Amino acid sequence: MARPPATDELPGVPARRAALRLLDAVLRRGDPLDQAAPPVLRAIERGDDRALALAIAAEALRWLPDLDRLIDGATRQILPEDAKARSVLRLMLAQALRLGLPPHAVIATGLPLLSGGPRRLAHGVFSAVLR
Repeated sequence: MARPPATDELPGVPARRAALRLLDAVLRRGDPLDQAAPPVLRAIERGDDRALALAIAAEALRWLPDLDRLIDGATRQILPEDAKARSVLRLMLAQALRLGLPPHAVIATGLPLLSGGPRRLAHGVFSAVLR
């Protein structure tokens, strides 16, 4: 079920949240991206945000092995494959390294996806990889 965006979310966070749901649908449930996308993207009002969510998820999936190597190289202890922090890092790195989005924007819209989770870890790994 689609989650309505919170009114206090920064612009761009709903698109990243949708990208995370798409990544989850493909990697955990095994759904093809083109089948997972319509129900997830319907919840996003703006067309450019829908396109951004799809682009982020597609790049993360396309470069998944490379992104995972970067993440694993920047952590002392390997994150589990199904860890939410790993998925968020995949999305963050895809945005910065493949889509060319500014790191400050990626951090501002990626870390809220880990509310109550390992935000410092994600920020540290992201920064280490970009260095």
